[in-house]
Amino acid sequence: MGILWTAWPLDDDMRSWLDDQEMAYPRTPSRFPTGAEIKAAISGLTAHSVEVNDSGLHAPWQALITQKDNEVDPAWAVLTVSDYSGDELPQQLYFENGHESLIIDILQRLASSCGPLVLIDDAGGEPSVIS
Repeated sequence: MGILWTAWPLDDDMRSWLDDQEMAYPRTPSRFPTGAEIKAAISGLTAHSVEVNDSGLHAPWQALITQKDNEVDPAWAVLTVSDYSGDELPQQLYFENGHESLIIDILQRLASSCGPLVLIDDAGGEPSVIS
């Protein structure tokens, strides 16, 4: 059984929740990334192979990202958008399992265009603000 990782922008509800958790966060604009931004972020992972399962608009979109050069324990992640609404629109995303370091790398790439994202795991770990 793996960990489900949720990524969320710093909207008012998230800021309020982080305040309750007594966690620091930047006071910069933040939003969900667009489909095009997600595709650009994962296509820039040159040390990884990416397999995309695209079921079209208003259907699940998923990318399996796997490190190419480590035969023993390659870093991998499964990025999922439950209801893909197009390249130009914001997409709510999450990761179905994967290596935390790779997930953070992907979110850092996304944060450069859409602002900070909060990474929350379903195993009860402390949230992380990724800038």
